[in-house]
Amino acid sequence: MHRSRPALGLSLAVIVAAGVMSGWGTGRAAAEPVSGGTLYVDRGTPSCSDSGTGTESRPFCTVQAAADVVEPGDTVRILGDSLSPYSEAVTLTRSGTSDQPITFSGAPLSPSRSTAVLAAPASAPALTLKGVHDVRVESLTFSDEHHSDVVAVTGSDHVTLDRLTVDNSAPTVPVIGTAIGVDGTSSDVTVSRNTLNPSTAYGVRVAPGAARVTVTTNMIFMQQQGGIAVSGAADTDVTSNTVFAPCATGISLDGGSSGVVENNVAITLGSMQTRACQAPTAPLYAVSADSTSQVTADYNVAANDAPASAPARTEYSWAGTSYATSAAFRDGTGQGTHDIDGIHAYPSTPSEHSPLIDSADATAPGELSTDSQTRPRVDDLLVDNTGNGTGHPDRGALERQDTLTIASGDVPTPPKGLAPLGISMKTDATSSWGAALAYSADFGDGSDPATGTPGTAVSHTYTTPGLYTTRITFTEPDGTSAEKSYAGVAAGTATPPAAALSVAPDTANGQVSAGFARFTVPAPADPWEVEYRTLSFGDGTQDNLAADAQEPTQPTHQYAAPGTYTATLTQTDLLGRTTTATTVFHAADAFVAVTPQYDTEKTIAAHGVLKLSAATLRADSNGVDAVQLQLVTSNAKANGALTLYTHGTTRPGTAAIAFEPGRTATAETTVKVTPTGSVDLYNGSSGAVTVNVATVGLQSHAQYADTYHPVAPARLLDTRTGTGGTRGPVGGGHSVTLPVGGTHGVPAGAHAVVLDVTATTTKASGDLTVATHSTNDSIVSGPYWTTGQTATTQVVIPVYDGKVVLHNESKASANLVADLVGWYGTATGGSEFLPAAPARILDTRTGTGTGKVARLAAHAALKLRVTGAHGVPATGVTAADLNLTVPAPSGNGYLVAYPDGTSRPGVYSLSFTKGHTAAGRALVKAGTDGEIDLYNAGSAPVDVYADLLGDYDVFPATS
Repeated sequence: MHRSRPALGLSLAVIVAAGVMSGWGTGRAAAEPVSGGTLYVDRGTPSCSDSGTGTESRPFCTVQAAADVVEPGDTVRILGDSLSPYSEAVTLTRSGTSDQPITFSGAPLSPSRSTAVLAAPASAPALTLKGVHDVRVESLTFSDEHHSDVVAVTGSDHVTLDRLTVDNSAPTVPVIGTAIGVDGTSSDVTVSRNTLNPSTAYGVRVAPGAARVTVTTNMIFMQQQGGIAVSGAADTDVTSNTVFAPCATGISLDGGSSGVVENNVAITLGSMQTRACQAPTAPLYAVSADSTSQVTADYNVAANDAPASAPARTEYSWAGTSYATSAAFRDGTGQGTHDIDGIHAYPSTPSEHSPLIDSADATAPGELSTDSQTRPRVDDLLVDNTGNGTGHPDRGALERQDTLTIASGDVPTPPKGLAPLGISMKTDATSSWGAALAYSADFGDGSDPATGTPGTAVSHTYTTPGLYTTRITFTEPDGTSAEKSYAGVAAGTATPPAAALSVAPDTANGQVSAGFARFTVPAPADPWEVEYRTLSFGDGTQDNLAADAQEPTQPTHQYAAPGTYTATLTQTDLLGRTTTATTVFHAADAFVAVTPQYDTEKTIAAHGVLKLSAATLRADSNGVDAVQLQLVTSNAKANGALTLYTHGTTRPGTAAIAFEPGRTATAETTVKVTPTGSVDLYNGSSGAVTVNVATVGLQSHAQYADTYHPVAPARLLDTRTGTGGTRGPVGGGHSVTLPVGGTHGVPAGAHAVVLDVTATTTKASGDLTVATHSTNDSIVSGPYWTTGQTATTQVVIPVYDGKVVLHNESKASANLVADLVGWYGTATGGSEFLPAAPARILDTRTGTGTGKVARLAAHAALKLRVTGAHGVPATGVTAADLNLTVPAPSGNGYLVAYPDGTSRPGVYSLSFTKGHTAAGRALVKAGTDGEIDLYNAGSAPVDVYADLLGDYDVFPATS
């Protein structure tokens, strides 16, 4: 039923210009609107309201709401689609005027919208025009699920129903509904260009008493009891309809009706006649005896294509007499002088050379200048004009159109180059009817179109750089046209557009996913000139960016591991020239606080290895690259140390914790891990030792988490002096609640803190635990000590209400000290983490890290560079994650670790006792020169080891 598409060579788009309708039927229907407002109905819009005024921004939700307030000259735009039909029985009782009719339209506002659908309820028509005049309803689709009445015109005049569609599957049982009904008190009604699919008993039905009804140019399919049924209606014109009626009468007039029946095509197809048909032998045309004297019938087509096995079927019934052929009808009645039968005519555009072409009566009442698809009535130059009058319409509702073929070579050549760019374009096109053609070439740069006769190439020069669309339109004298457009003539600039690229880590709610990059690719100065862009992320992967460079784009990328990556944007323009831009992204880790749990307790044999899976350490979640562990050793059979390292790598000569018989030791440490891998814990002792392992934190590059904020060490608690609010030793079994949030630069919203906790002047052996204040779920072990020993351990502990609790697990008193090292929290101003393979960067016994073999003297300090080696960047480092060891000291004391270039704080970083090796973690803020200082506060020189576990860098890192 669609117009044949013009043959345009390769991938050509053709636009056929529709003709302009000359009027409606006999001119008795309502005129086009002169002026007025627009009311909108759109139930799919959340802002719709039936209590509003029907604006586009706040439309009505129901059609009835608009019908209740519409004024003369107004147009009601009904928007929607088949997925959200308007299931309501709408009744219009408001009228327009002759010069300001009311219009209801379901036409979409844009090509992306579909025609609105009204669903007919079972109890009443979907639309009733009741007692109105000067009303037009157009471009609406009706869903007739109940096979009931769909559109009813009652007591109304000067009404036009145009381009309506009734859709539903054909009924399988007898039904009684009517698609479009005009009652006996209505007059001057035009029913035009509608498509009525199988749904009801009647397509169009006009009741006794109606007057001046025009039924024209409709497509009507397989109604059960009649396509167009007129009864007792005066001056009714039935013109140029195509009625597919395999079972029922196609067009009938009875009850004393008067009017004209012309240019119609009634079609039957025997294979479609089934037992569901009400009257499979019904004639295609029927006029009763009480109407024949007032009805003129001519130029109609009876396409009776029934197989021999089908029931007998006549073409005409006139005054009760049946006529099997049009010849018999003409001879018997004097009517149908120009009727045609004996042909195949399916409900589609007539095939070329069909007798339907150019054979209708152009002067028939109600004849329109366009067909049911609003295409113009045109003169087919391949067919003799056998109809009457001018305009040469085809019979039925569909008009055969000319086919215009535009040659595939009608494209701009060359399609691209530097401005000024001269192009030429062929103008080869033909008409299947041999019509004379003219062309108009619009070059898209604001210049006047070039016009002429096809066959001669046209030239043009683009003087200004830009991307242009050329259009060439071919038109024949009757207005039929075909158009081809070429979007992409590029007159390039002298230099290609520059590329630009920047990147930032992904942040949300104060946290960072430190390995997730958000790139920004701004729009270039001449975005039209960019053909495509590729972003290589520097890790072996890349993305092709959207071709549209008009707006900035923000591609993202998740890096698989921490590291420094150079991303490259390669931009190619329409002329094949490339430009590039680079940026550096530092993929790193952020800290995920976890509730400490002792994940495993095992005894490791002398020189044995305990393998710990990532799942055991809770490191099998997104992007975890390192875990922070607490190790507690007991039941040691000999002196020694544990070495912690990634499984599958060479065991380093580093120490995570030192132990000896008869003593329990504790220390926190960091180790690299992969979500599918494991870590090894090696016992370097000649005797077995039991170890308890707890995970106290994770470092992930793929989770939103916290950055680290190192500080110059500061004392928060010292019960010897009353610092922190408690003075005097803390008794065995007693606790101290220590505020940490909101003091010494730690914000109240910090998620975790790093503390060096110390027990001194101890009266009995024991240990210390550190817990969150508001919950007992987060508890870590502090130092273990023997009577009289000073012991220090660094701990990481979550903070929920800004406070932590230190509990003396000993049976006797001890003074407690807590020194702030840093905190984890908001990304702003923080540092991201880069794990490292364990490496010894200081050993005073060998000169590693200092350049000379010498113990660290009592009350002396050494400088240790922590940047520029072992994978640590040379700049931007804010802190080093170290394990410090003092082997077999010759006296008591402690180390103070602090940033170089700052005043030495009075804090404990690692306490040691004469003859007992001490080891422990130290997160140490780095000086601006990349160095840290280690001060020996003891009374004797000591050897010192420092093992690097990772580094913290400025967030966001800069190149």
